[in-house]
Formats: sequence, C-alpha cells, structure tokens
Amino acid sequence: MNIFESLSGVISCMLMIGLGYLLTRKGWFNEETGRLFSRLAMGVAIPVYMIVSISRTYTRQDLLQAGIALALPAVLMLVLYAIGDVAARLFAIPEHRVGGFRTMTFASNSGFIGFPVNVALFGEQALPYAVIYYLVQSFMFWTLGAYGLSVDAPKFLKLSGNAAMAAIPPVFSMTTVRNVMSPPLIGSVVAVGLILGEITLPKFIDSTFVYLGGLTTPLAMFFLGIAIYLADLRSIRFSRDIWGVVAARFFVAPAVVLAITALVPVPELMRKVFIIEAAMPVMVQVSITARAYNADANYIAVTTALTTVMALVTIPFYFLLLNFGVL
Repeated sequence: MNIFESLSGVISCMLMIGLGYLLTRKGWFNEETGRLFSRLAMGVAIPVYMIVSISRTYTRQDLLQAGIALALPAVLMLVLYAIGDVAARLFAIPEHRVGGFRTMTFASNSGFIGFPVNVALFGEQALPYAVIYYLVQSFMFWTLGAYGLSVDAPKFLKLSGNAAMAAIPPVFSMTTVRNVMSPPLIGSVVAVGLILGEITLPKFIDSTFVYLGGLTTPLAMFFLGIAIYLADLRSIRFSRDIWGVVAARFFVAPAVVLAITALVPVPELMRKVFIIEAAMPVMVQVSITARAYNADANYIAVTTALTTVMALVTIPFYFLLLNFGVL
C-alpha cells in the first residue's frame, strides 16, 4: 500500500472540510448553518449510524468480552485529568480557568469528529471501539468535567466584576444523567439491545437508517470547514494555558494511550482507534457548557478553534505513524 492509498480517507475528509470552508467564504454557510449541521449529526445521523453499524459489526460474544475496552479509556481519562490538575498548579493557570483547563486535557471531540474520522481511516470495524471511548468520555465529562467548569464560574464572575455567584451543582445529579444519555449514546444502547436480543430491523427501517447514517461524515466535515473559517485565529494570544491544552491534546493524551497499551495487550485496531480518539481536538461541548455555567467560555472557545485547525495536521500525522508501524 503506497502513501496515497494510506491517506485516501484523510484526503477525502480534507476535501470535504475544504468545501465547507469555501462555501462558508462564499456565503452559502454561516454560523447558524454550523449549529444546524451539528444538531443534525448529533441528533439524527450519528445515532442511526450507530444502530446500523454496531449491530452489523458486533456479536453477542463480542459484547460480553468488551470489559477491557471500557477500562482502558476510563484509566486514560483519569490519568489525563490528574496530569491536567498537576499542570495547572505547576504552570500557575489562572484559578478561574483551572476547571476548564483540566477538562480540556481529557475531553476530545471523540464523537462528532472522532466517529467519521476513524471510520474513514480504519473502516466500519473501528466504530465500536470509537463508541466505547465516547461512552466513557461522556460520563467523565458530564461528571468531573462539568463540575470543574461550575467551580470556575464563581471565580470568573468575581473577576469580571459581576456580583452574581453561580451555584456549584453536585457531581452526580439527574442533570448529569440526562446529559450523559445523549442521542449517540442512546443509539449505541439501542444497537446493543438489538444484538443481545438477536433482533433484526425490518428492511425498510434498516435502509432508512443507512441513508441517514451516510450523512454523518459530510455533516461533520462541513461543520469543521465552517468552524475553521469563522475562527478568528489572529486574535489568539498564545498564553501558557492555551499551549498546555495543545500539548495535552496532541502529545500527552496519545502518549498515555501508548504507555497503557504497552503494559496491557489489546487488539491492534482498538489501540489505533484509541490513539486517534485521544489526539482529537477539544470537544465542542466544553465551550457550550462553560457558557451555560457562566465560566470563561471565550478562553475555551478560542482553544477549541485552535486545536480544531491544528487537527488538520495532527490527524494525518498520527495516521501515517500508525499505518507505517512507527507507533
């Protein structure tokens, strides 16, 4: 396999991102279009894509042996969270950004961008591993991550001269449960139920889900093109709290996966998928949640935009290293 064949999936993604960027520049797409694409992908395309792809890829025996696939990302994210906490102290991250900084060290865009990219790089068989990573990360984000952002909020409001103090919610609550049970995760649960119950979808439903699921990759890539065009990267001030997140996302997180998988043997495809998932840019929901909690959402949004642009280089870079056996 030559280098061009190896990069075919990456090149396809880059072309779609480029088209999204061009159409935004020409005025066809705008910020509202990006929000629409995100809602369509997360609310419709990805959930039905999960149902069809997972039910076709996994068997009941595969599900019963999935324990280590759940444990690995859980350990990874706890390690990254701890690293983020230590780094925040060592590099004197402003106290009103500590929760956001720690969250961005472990919360990658493993679903919206991670699913279509992994399928494009490694094929349909990569999706179940990507789903497991996303499931664990969702739980971590809506508990430890969201809690950290809520703790940032009173400090940020005080710094900005706002007398209002944001309430700190409990780590575990019904809100946490509702947020963890996102549409993609519900799609995964439905797929698992179909597999365990050995249920086959009617042909017309299966075909409809296949068509709708086919929207996943184009929607995600167009969204990236829109986000990159709208990001005002010239206004970014490269402070240590931004560089720390960049290092965590693109170097520390993949390195931790490599270290863990060197100690615990796992299937090669799982290892590759988890490395790519770990090296994804910052998850978009971090910025949205920060704004909802009145934390420093602008800092997180700028860092998210920067890492998203950088991912255009880092994702092909890691894919090549994995494909040619360097990692």
